[in-house]
Amino acid sequence: MAATHAALRDAVTGTATVRVVVVVDFGPRSKVSPRIVIKCLKVPAGTNGSVVLADVASSFHVPAPTYATSGLLCSIDGYPATGCGTPEPGGYAYWSYWHGGGHWTYADLGPAEWTVRDEDVEGWRYQSQGAANPSDPAPAASSVFATACAAAATSPSPVPVRGAPTGSATLLGAAALVVVVLGGAGAARWRRRPRT
Repeated sequence: MAATHAALRDAVTGTATVRVVVVVDFGPRSKVSPRIVIKCLKVPAGTNGSVVLADVASSFHVPAPTYATSGLLCSIDGYPATGCGTPEPGGYAYWSYWHGGGHWTYADLGPAEWTVRDEDVEGWRYQSQGAANPSDPAPAASSVFATACAAAATSPSPVPVRGAPTGSATLLGAAALVVVVLGGAGAARWRRRPRT
């Protein structure tokens, strides 16, 4: 269920919610823009990391994350288009999973096995040549809940894509970090494009 409907869902069901920040870092080799997306949202208490990530995709109106039968995350917003946990020259290509706080901590459990708590920060970073262990780089954004949410609250609005159908948008960022928050029923579609 989309995070934008959390308040209505809570009013109807009386379900308690927790506040979570999700950081998605497509990695410096991804050649997509924005490289980093941060979303603050509320989810029902007891929600796992996989559902939180799906809620972020739903709120941006992008494809849902895909997983291998083993449970390994294969893609976020369709990236990468092929391969899932594949060996690459110099390393292993995969989405690393992190938990925030005072610093980023490499996740010991997969997202389906992790229950988020209030003010958790969930981090994902695509590793094109990773070691598949805590030595891989963490997401290049704050791991602190208050800092991440404050930055998200002051983020720029989407910029329409030239020649794209009405209602679609791309988020362009000149800086390495682009923070995005879209809300409400009229939120624009988030699309990535290759960096130039």
